[in-house]
Amino acid sequence: MIALRFGVADLARTRFVISPLDHLMAASARLGVHQGSGSRSERWWRDVRRHVPHRAVRFLEVVNASPIGVPDFMVADLDAVRRQLTDELDTLLSVPQQAVEEGVAMFGSGPEVPAALARLREDGSRGLREVSDGAWALFRSCLAPDWPDIRRALEADIAVRARTAARSGIGEMLDSLHPKAVWRDEGVLECTLGELEGSFELGGRGLELRPNYFVQRSISLLAGPDRQSLLLHPIAAPTAEPATRTPAADGLAAVLGPARARVLRAIAGSACSTTELAQRLGVTPPSASAHAVALRTAGLIATRREGKQVRHTLTDVGHDLLLDNPPPSPTA
Repeated sequence: MIALRFGVADLARTRFVISPLDHLMAASARLGVHQGSGSRSERWWRDVRRHVPHRAVRFLEVVNASPIGVPDFMVADLDAVRRQLTDELDTLLSVPQQAVEEGVAMFGSGPEVPAALARLREDGSRGLREVSDGAWALFRSCLAPDWPDIRRALEADIAVRARTAARSGIGEMLDSLHPKAVWRDEGVLECTLGELEGSFELGGRGLELRPNYFVQRSISLLAGPDRQSLLLHPIAAPTAEPATRTPAADGLAAVLGPARARVLRAIAGSACSTTELAQRLGVTPPSASAHAVALRTAGLIATRREGKQVRHTLTDVGHDLLLDNPPPSPTA
């Protein structure tokens, strides 16, 4: 059992944080099967694995290097509550070599260290850059279409818990996070994490509570004197959920086909060249170009030349079509 000891300042500074990088790692850990058969992460991975770009390999190797998790430096430590993935990846890129070596050392020494982590330690800043680029490519190709709906589910969960804290106190809210997190009246949150034991004073920094859509059965804790302590926990289950659920239909895919629906949504994120579009989708530039030509012929995108490149943007018709056909919500 790990005991987190709260002072008055810690109670005031405990806050919820939504982390895109946490979700990308949780969805990809053990390639989506770490939560068991039928979990959200397994279903998500089954749906997106054919879209995983080659650039994501290095990131996936590090995330899946060890069954006990990832090095601490992979978990972003920054002040912002509403975070963009770019903020978290910038923080990862700024991790000093000493911190990388110390993080890898927690997984053993010599041949005990997983190969992907040993390689990351040896590659230094270049390795971090490749991991960061891989995370960005995986997010853009696979998680970005679902992220708005996932974020809404997270924000709804946070709103419910915030009301509990306002009505009954922060202790009651902390006690409701998970059966393995128990609040004691003396200002201690006891977290049962296997055989781990210890006691930590939060030291006035408070606790970051990180709800995670893909984590359904467990909690994870990162605590220490040199960084912000955080608790990753599941979102609450709906009060009434059918035993079986029919996936929501994708109206846009029904009209355009799944591939061109993905292309149109990828262009909606921001104007892009054909090469950038191919990178977002994890396909070859000729394939991306063929889809773009079809969408331009249908009047859904416009293409203009800028120097040696062409840039694709949505037309008003394409924009209206997307508004009328939002992506289906992720299955819960």
